[in-house]
Amino acid sequence: MYIETRPIYKLSQYILTITYKILFGLKVLGRENVPLSGPFILASNHQSWFDPPMIGAGCPREIHYAAKKELFNIIILNRIIKYYNSIPIRRKGFERQALVKLGKVLDSGNGMIIFPEGHRFLDEKLHPPKAGVGMLAIRHRVPIIPVYVNGSARLFFQVFKRRLTLKYGKAITPEEISKFIVSGKKQHKALTDKVMRHIAETGGVEPPESCTNA
Repeated sequence: MYIETRPIYKLSQYILTITYKILFGLKVLGRENVPLSGPFILASNHQSWFDPPMIGAGCPREIHYAAKKELFNIIILNRIIKYYNSIPIRRKGFERQALVKLGKVLDSGNGMIIFPEGHRFLDEKLHPPKAGVGMLAIRHRVPIIPVYVNGSARLFFQVFKRRLTLKYGKAITPEEISKFIVSGKKQHKALTDKVMRHIAETGGVEPPESCTNA
């Protein structure tokens, strides 16, 4: 079901954004690149546990999050992450049901965050992605907005450095994605590699070596 931005959710976005700005000097760029209607995928690099709430707070829409299943076993946290549209995902192995759940979010006209690299990397470099984001985008033909987070790997140093940046890049459109709509895992990987190149371009950094071929 499509979700309009709820008042408490919107208030949370405002509070989080102001907190990141005051404490760490957060700069949010490119919000105008996020579509104000229809489904979409935010595909971001991942440096810190703080990335998902920061990306969600900066986004002009209410969005969904993929969260590891174990978090739903913590009673208090369970209620919080459910309110903020978290979807339980098994981190290891292939889970077809997870793709079905994520697909339903997109088919309902909602947006979501996906981290193509799969987990956090503290070295501030981009790493080879998993093919899930390409698979979802090809199946559901939704725009992908590349997102680059800079400075969150050592977040508390930003109290002094003030270089925390969140940038939403130009969308990879459904028309571009349609070029990859051919059966086979190679196309999923090819599109995901393209996503990683766009994330790198958004952040002004080098893409993973495995994704450098056009």
